[in-house]
Amino acid sequence: MKKIINNTLIVLLLFFIGSCLLLLSFAVVMGAFSENLGIEKGTGFIISFLVAFGLSWCALDGFKKRIGFSRVLVTLGVVVLALMILNGYNTTIKYTIKILPFYVNWLLGLLAGYYYYSGKWRRKYLLIGLALFPVIMAAGVNDLWHHKIEYGNWTGNVEAVEIAPFEFLDKNESVVSNASLKGKVVLLDFWFVRCPPCWVKFPEVQRIYENYRDNDSFALYAVNRNDDPEELFSKIEDKGYTFPVLRGNQDLMDALGIYKYPSVMILDKEGKMIFLGNLDDAEKKLEYTLNADP
Repeated sequence: MKKIINNTLIVLLLFFIGSCLLLLSFAVVMGAFSENLGIEKGTGFIISFLVAFGLSWCALDGFKKRIGFSRVLVTLGVVVLALMILNGYNTTIKYTIKILPFYVNWLLGLLAGYYYYSGKWRRKYLLIGLALFPVIMAAGVNDLWHHKIEYGNWTGNVEAVEIAPFEFLDKNESVVSNASLKGKVVLLDFWFVRCPPCWVKFPEVQRIYENYRDNDSFALYAVNRNDDPEELFSKIEDKGYTFPVLRGNQDLMDALGIYKYPSVMILDKEGKMIFLGNLDDAEKKLEYTLNADP
């Protein structure tokens, strides 16, 4: 009985530690620490696979004589599925699809631990095959997957397409619209006040604005979603940013297909969208478009 209790406590402790590591790896995959700590997003896939592998192995070692291999593996699988359901509760289908590779990675890690402990790891190709998934996702496939789910494209570049008419307001309540921007290459950075990733990117937005503001063929605006007018303009000014800011609303965001923040859209001189994605890729497209169409 004492041995059973000790084994149970050890496995519970391992599950607690493992759960913390899994949550950390999930946060890394979703980019929570990438900007601030310089951790690559793909690292989370490697961490979660190894943690799931270790949990599976330890659980089998602790309970193999009590409940058997298959029941342990099923129990671990149920735990992962329960986490999936809890994490997916009150979230959109799009978000659930977006994080699906992470859950697949967990399950493959559990399966790899099972094969390793049961002696089937000698089938090297099987174990290598399971481990290839986190490596491939960490190598950039996960970023492509996220981009496709979030923006509907793989790289940000899109064929020139018409967009819904819009009218945004500046600090003085003046209207900035499709019509008023015709003849310029326009970069729109969509944001809201309580969006930490948006603030992380603002120094880059400021740099791009300063680099191109003397170009008469260029315009840049940080377009706020729907925050209080006094707050949104004052927050930008308090941080010392000088790029122009516009105020929008949720209906306009929906009409333009903006669901992730920050998002960057580039319009050509005809007012057609030629880019929808993140800021890092947008600068390349902006430079190419301005140089190609002086």
